Amino acid sequence: MKTVLVASAILFLFNGCGYKPSSHYVKEVLGERVYATVRTVIEEPENSILLEDALKEALKVRLNVSFTDKRSADSEIELSLKELNFRPLQHDELGYAVLYRTEITLKAKHIYKKDGITRVAYYDLEGFYEFPVQSNASVSVTLKYNATKFAALKALDTLIPKLALKGSRFGK
Repeated sequence: MKTVLVASAILFLFNGCGYKPSSHYVKEVLGERVYATVRTVIEEPENSILLEDALKEALKVRLNVSFTDKRSADSEIELSLKELNFRPLQHDELGYAVLYRTEITLKAKHIYKKDGITRVAYYDLEGFYEFPVQSNASVSVTLKYNATKFAALKALDTLIPKLALKGSRFGK
């Protein structure tokens, strides 16, 4: 009984003070239907495909948006790879790298409409992911692929608060 009373009080407090989750503000600026693209980087074509999958997964899972064609979209997000690095962080007693860090920087271009005017916003998104490797072993393609994907997802997570901030100002 006590937990029901506490839960009711918390819900009343959040509703009474006008609290809205960040996803509400993101939807204000993104809309319901999104057109998402990733510009292919000639030096990293496999990572461009990976980034497109990560972008769509992040938007779908974290914001529950629907993807559509360019003409019927409420907004458009275009990503491109700006920088990708694999850095050794830790070495064993023989000097072999046993811990790596993948660092990624993405450029995001967001095209949306406000008051009937098409607007464009640009963002730099940074993410990283650390992963261990066995001593005296090289970093496999699979490890690099997964590390790039997880770093890209973390970078895309930094886009959400930026969109929420822009969405919170939408009505003003």
